[in-house]
Parts: sequence; structure tokens; C-alpha cells
Amino acid sequence: MGSLEIFSTLPSFMVSITALALLFFSCWYASRDSRISNCIWFLFLGFILEFLAVWISYKTMEIYDNSSTASISFWVFIELLLLLGSMVCLAVSASQLVAKNMYDLPVILALSVLGFISIIYFVFVSPDGNVINAIRQIFPMAGLLYMSISFWSQMGQRYRGGYTFAALTTAVSTLILITRMLGFEGFGVDSWYLAPLLYILLSIAILMIKNDRTYKKLDEIENEIENANKRLEKIIKTSPFPIIISRLSDDRLLLANNNAVKLFGLTPGELERYRLRDFFADADNRQLLSERLEAAGEVQDFEILVKTPSGDTPFWLLASANIIDYNLDVALYSAFQDITMRKNRENMLKNQATRDPLTSLYNRRYFEEEVFKRILDAKSLGEPYSVLMLDVDHFKRVNDTFGHKTGDKVLIELAATAERALRECDIVARYGGEEFVIFLGNTNSDEGLKVAERLRETIGEVVVYADDGQEVRFTISVGLSSSDISENIDMLIKTADEALYRAKNGGRNRVEVFTPNDLQNFNSEAKRKNEEANHHPIFDKEASEEISLLDGVEANHIQSEPSKAVKVTSLPGVDEEDLS
Repeated sequence: MGSLEIFSTLPSFMVSITALALLFFSCWYASRDSRISNCIWFLFLGFILEFLAVWISYKTMEIYDNSSTASISFWVFIELLLLLGSMVCLAVSASQLVAKNMYDLPVILALSVLGFISIIYFVFVSPDGNVINAIRQIFPMAGLLYMSISFWSQMGQRYRGGYTFAALTTAVSTLILITRMLGFEGFGVDSWYLAPLLYILLSIAILMIKNDRTYKKLDEIENEIENANKRLEKIIKTSPFPIIISRLSDDRLLLANNNAVKLFGLTPGELERYRLRDFFADADNRQLLSERLEAAGEVQDFEILVKTPSGDTPFWLLASANIIDYNLDVALYSAFQDITMRKNRENMLKNQATRDPLTSLYNRRYFEEEVFKRILDAKSLGEPYSVLMLDVDHFKRVNDTFGHKTGDKVLIELAATAERALRECDIVARYGGEEFVIFLGNTNSDEGLKVAERLRETIGEVVVYADDGQEVRFTISVGLSSSDISENIDMLIKTADEALYRAKNGGRNRVEVFTPNDLQNFNSEAKRKNEEANHHPIFDKEASEEISLLDGVEANHIQSEPSKAVKVTSLPGVDEEDLS
């Protein structure tokens, strides 16, 4: 395609070199696609060889003009060999680039061998200038014709703009070479700028092919994503678990299977109206889930409390979520399992462990553990607190007179009345039998006394009906201890119980306060009782008797004595029925 005029002037040479450089840049850029890399470089190499062949032809003419006797056969051989190599490179490039289904490498190899033999014969064996000139035209024309046919074969592709442009460019170039070989003059078929123009047009075509292949890859990727999403949607829809896919940026629902639609009470056609956050009943619970997702990218077996748009009763779900790519967007894949029944069982077991089965109040164990924590909090804040110990007066008489069922009603009503009369922050517990204990937070002894008196009066107005319809009224005695006495829950309960004993001993239906002045006597009495509990009668000589170790055998040295009656002395202010 090149003309000798390219090397006749500096401007024409520089334009040609610049066009080749542009072709090199286009080939380098397009070669980053590994599928066409080798093809592109074969094309560029073909035009480089053709350009070198034209340059050698130009130098050969200079040698011939300067010395008519000089032999130029070697240089003509090199020129034709370069043109043959150019044709082979263009043919291989076309075969690999676009005509991959044409198994033509043997044909290219056969033409190469035939061309090489022709060059040897017409240059060295039987030199013929006309044939050599024809070979100079045939090799470039054959290479471009091969490229043009290959480009035209790609017209069936979706993105074919680059192939079309390259096919037109190579076809026009082939026609110019044919007219040049036939000796047709005109339309500038011998002009020097045709070769640079071909390089520039092919550079544009190569860039267009690269762009077309990029779009083709994007289509393939989109198709793969679409197919993957279809498979994912199929898996999700057939999953036995409720599954929701939501957009991570704005939390809007993108997909929900039938189980999720039923679980959350959604309308399939209106998914985009909802956001995943709309179903969380607890904002802190959702915040914790978001923090774990940000930290790890996924969450497994996370318990969440949710609600439905049409329902008011929250229920528990076990959620597993991770971040995925969905429809070219970042999304959150969430799978759920309804664990409401399990949570209910857990709460039931927890209540059984911490609640009294008759009154539904907290039991003694929970009270002591929880009050221990409350006291620590109160100490850190410098707040006072009080403990009430109360007991139903003459409760044994109620059971004996009206039956245990009525006695249970008394305890149940007492518990319900106490909870209604006190604050939500106060703790009411059944301590055992007919005894109840209450913790009053941020309450000193004076305030606790007022609360105890009000509670005593309120309970004194309660009426319970026996099975035969009789009215049963009852009163309570209350003992009070406060943070002025101790910071230890066991000590507070003991001192409140001591105050309760004094209330019972003082006539019942009254409140007694354990004061700091009572503490010294209480400690002394407790010490005395402890010593008595540790004292064994065997060490008391006055009460000791000689005992026989033989059962049923009379010892000669032991005198039989009549049985001694034991008399129980009543405590002042305490009925005999309370001793049972």
C-alpha cells in the first residue's frame, strides 16, 4: 500500500511515522483484551514489514540510479521477502481475530511456501522485472483482501461498528491496490498519503472494535448477573424459610418469597413501599444488627423482635443476614425463622425459675439477687433504700376456718394489692408461706414508714370471699429496715424480720421500724443465739445423765426414772396457733 514518495520528502515521512505510531497506540490499547492480543500485534507487524519493504525498495532505486552496474538482486529479494512476511502476518491476524472458525492455517502456510519459491525463482533463477513488480502488488493486496473478507464475516454480531468500519477501509484499500496493479492512473492511486491514511483509519477501526468488545463483555456480564439472579430468585421462592432481599443503601425491599410475604403480612405487588427497618419493633435491636453487619459483613442466628404493618403484637425471629450483589446493586440477604414459641417457652421457664407459682410474684432467690444489684447502684448514686417484711395476721386461723383454698385467695389478693399500691420500680416478692418482702428504691426510713402504713391500710380494706360466700377480711403486720442499718441484703432482711416480730408481738396490724439504736441489742442477741446454737448439752454437767449403749438391756448401775413431761411456755403476745 505504501508509495516510494513517502521517503522522498521529510513531511511525508513524518506523517507516515506519526500514523504508524497512532496505529501502535491503538494496537497496544486493544491488546489489553487477551482474546485479541495476538491478532492485533500480528496486524501491526504486517504493516511494519510492509513499510520496511517500501523503504528497502526506495533504497534499491537509489542504488540502481547511482550505479547502473551494481547488482540489486539481494535487496529485491529482501524487499519481496518482507512483503511476503507482511501478507502472512495479515492473514494470520485476520484468521485469529475474526475468522476463528476458518481452519486456514495450512492454506496460509502453502501460500507462504509458494510465494517464497516464486521469489527465489524470479529473482535469482530467471529474473523478470515485470513479474517482480506484479509480486510487489499481489502480496499487500492479498493480505488486505484476507483482512477485508474476515471483517465482513462479522456482520452478524450485535456490536459490529468497528468491524464494519475496518471492512470498508480494507475493501477500499484492496480496490486501490487492484487499480494500481492494472495500471489505472487517476484518483490519486499512487499518492503517498494513502498508506498513512490507511494506518489512521485502521487505528480508528481497532479502537472501535475494542469498544464493541467492551460492550459485548458488559452484555455478557449483565446476562450472567441476570441468569444468576433468576437462579437466586428461584432458590429464594422455593425456600422453606422466609427470605427478604433489601437494598443496602436505602433499606427498601427488592424481593421477598411467599413465606416472607405471609410472615410479615405484605402485598407482593407493593414491596417497594416497605423498608426492612419498618418491621423492627425495637430500635436498639436493629442498631445492634447494623453494627454487627458493618463489622463482619454477615450475621448468623441473631434474635430480632419484629412487627407487621397490620399487626400490633410483636413476635420473635431468628435472623441470618449477609451482604450480596443483586441486580448490579449492593443488597442485604436476610433469612428468618419464627422462634416465638421458643421464646415463649424460654420466658415460661424463666418465670418458673424466678416467679412464685401461686401469686406470680418474684421468689426469694430472685429478690435477693436483684436487690443485691440495686443496692450497688444505690451506693454509687448515694440514694437511700428500704426493705419491708410483712406477714398476714392469724393466717393459720383463716386456713383452719375457711380452708386452704380461701387462704390461697388471701395470698393472691394481698400480692395483687401490693403490686398495684407500689411503684413499678419497687420489687415485691413472696419470701415464704404468708411472708412477703418488698424493696423500695430511693426511699429512706421515714418515707418507707409512710409507704408501709398506706399499704397496711389498703390491704386492711381488701375483702376475699370464701367458697360459701362469707366475707373474709385480713390484716398484715410490717417490719421495716433501711440503708441506715446495713448495706447487706441478708442483714436487711434479718432486721426487717426482727421488726416484723416486734409488730406481731406488739398486737399485729401495725408497722415497726428497725432503727440504728436497735442494732446493738440485735447484734448482742444474735451473738447469744449463735453461742446457744453451738453449745451441746453433753457438756452441761447439770443436765447430763448416764446412758446405756445397749438397747433393751438393763444395766445394773442405771436406775430407771419416770418420764419427764415437757412444758412449752407461751411467748408474750404470740398465739399458740402461730407456733404451729
